[in-house]
Amino acid sequence: MTVSGVRGAAGREQQAGEVSDYRLDPRAVVGAGWDASSESPTPDWIPWCREHDELLVATSRPVTTALRLSVLDSTGQPSVGFLYADPHQICDAQEQLRLWLAHEAAEGFSEATPNFSAKEGIWRRQAVLPALAGILIVAGAILDWRVLVVVLFGLGSVSFLISSGYKVAATFLSPVRRFQERRIAGSAGRWRRGSAVAAVDKDDLGEDAVPLGTADSRQEAGPPELAGESMVEDQMPVYSILVPVFHEAAVVASIMRSFLRLDYPREKLDVLILLEEDDVETIQAARAAEPPRWMRLIIVPAGEPRTKPRACNVGLLLCRGEYVVIYDAEDRPEPDQLRKALVSFRHDSGRQGQLACVQASLNFYNPDYNLLTRMFAIEYAQWFDFMLVGLAGTRMPLPLGGTSNHFKRSALVEVGGWDPYNVTEDADLGIRLVASGYRVDVIDSTTWEEATPQLMPWIRQRTRWIKGYLVTAAVNLRRPARWLRHNGGRAAVTMAGLIVGTPANFLLYPVTLAFTLCAWLLGPLVQIRLPHDLLVLGLTNLVVMNVLMIIASGIAAWRRYNWRIGIFAIFLPVYWLLHAAAAWRAAYQLIFDPHRWEKTPHGLGEDYQDSMVDNHGLAHTARR
Repeated sequence: MTVSGVRGAAGREQQAGEVSDYRLDPRAVVGAGWDASSESPTPDWIPWCREHDELLVATSRPVTTALRLSVLDSTGQPSVGFLYADPHQICDAQEQLRLWLAHEAAEGFSEATPNFSAKEGIWRRQAVLPALAGILIVAGAILDWRVLVVVLFGLGSVSFLISSGYKVAATFLSPVRRFQERRIAGSAGRWRRGSAVAAVDKDDLGEDAVPLGTADSRQEAGPPELAGESMVEDQMPVYSILVPVFHEAAVVASIMRSFLRLDYPREKLDVLILLEEDDVETIQAARAAEPPRWMRLIIVPAGEPRTKPRACNVGLLLCRGEYVVIYDAEDRPEPDQLRKALVSFRHDSGRQGQLACVQASLNFYNPDYNLLTRMFAIEYAQWFDFMLVGLAGTRMPLPLGGTSNHFKRSALVEVGGWDPYNVTEDADLGIRLVASGYRVDVIDSTTWEEATPQLMPWIRQRTRWIKGYLVTAAVNLRRPARWLRHNGGRAAVTMAGLIVGTPANFLLYPVTLAFTLCAWLLGPLVQIRLPHDLLVLGLTNLVVMNVLMIIASGIAAWRRYNWRIGIFAIFLPVYWLLHAAAAWRAAYQLIFDPHRWEKTPHGLGEDYQDSMVDNHGLAHTARR
């Protein structure tokens, strides 16, 4: 059957073919802009398939010029053909697409690359090692507890030295990398702007957007225009922003307002707010915010696993941008962050591998809320402002943060997107990108977010992160010899020092700390006869490595915030005991519930703004 297109003159009605003669093609549908967000259970039309590079659209309405123009505008296609379908066929197609989208987001990665998927968890032969370790510990405690103490103390000391040494070394490499970074960081301001940041008014995002329409909220738009390289805004690529939200009714409007501050052409933004199908409260809050046209509310079909990477995979299937970035619901990215990321991609020479991802710094707008947020802020300042910056200069794999990762969409699709069964999908993805020949880097820009101010949410969040590191290590080391041959020495250092070393360090940290203190303080009373070299190693860890970590973290926090935060770095040895508690929860869940996603609640300190952070609604930029 010949399908009549809609290429004729304006006002001429078109004849439609029969939809029953064509098979629904989900990939063609999502590529044409179907986004699972229609509030109508039976829309008037829906993309159906492609034939001879032309999009065919099924409709239950007469094919008129008005319909043609509406479809062309919605799909962005140069021409379309029409197929007739009754409302029931369109309704059935909607359900088929939902099922396909849910399956592809959850199972697509594991079906395409089963050896790199965390769906199966720890392989049976891998489970032998922890089981054997448990048996040996029990046997050692029964036969000779002193020998057991020596062995555990030795393992703990070595793991602490490896993990802390890795982080300290990366931290002190950061000044070299920062010097290189500054050479291109200012280029974002060289791009000629067709206009200043678009004015924000009530029509952009409902009544809640009124405070953003002030001059103060717009003056942070980005660096002043400089002479040099220029790029007019209509030549800039489409940039997709994925925002997975779940039970975030209190903050979902806030993240929408923060996007109004972005210094990027509105017509080039493609914002996808990814809403879980059964999260009615957040869906209602998002719709009540009346987002502008360039923000789409995407309904993620219900399904398992209920994880953030699964929602991100839905967004990856539906987004339209050449570049993609992830933000969390409470994030406040700096206005020029997208431009800076784009400059990094455009300046990439490709000599050391094509740049696939850049990571912005993550820091907190409520660092002085309480002692826990101070310690969290110190940790993040050292991690993102120093350690990752130093690692970037070594071309080692970078463990990505869970937000503010900017990707080339083509590279992200090539490596399969996110693993929905890995609860630390960011670290896993950073390693997979490097293993596929790509490069990951950092940019001099900050996203501000909320530090969890309550202990139990912090413990649950850290449990998920440490469990994800354990899962990532288990997945990548299923065939360790093959992995080492393929990835090389640099990746092995990151795997040992960070992905494996961090959980091992926290699991054994209480043992190392307790035995070191007991050996030096209670040695005359308790005769354990620890080898002298082991005691020296323990003292080195306790004093030298702890002091180095305190100094590095304190300096990072002082640079990022001020001395009132940095001084609390002296409590890091105590703070790491909280990590140990989370690590043992993670080890338990790794065995009994590896795919459980313990969500971090946001908005607990939303109304708090520290006195040191005063930048017209955005926290201040780090002093670098």
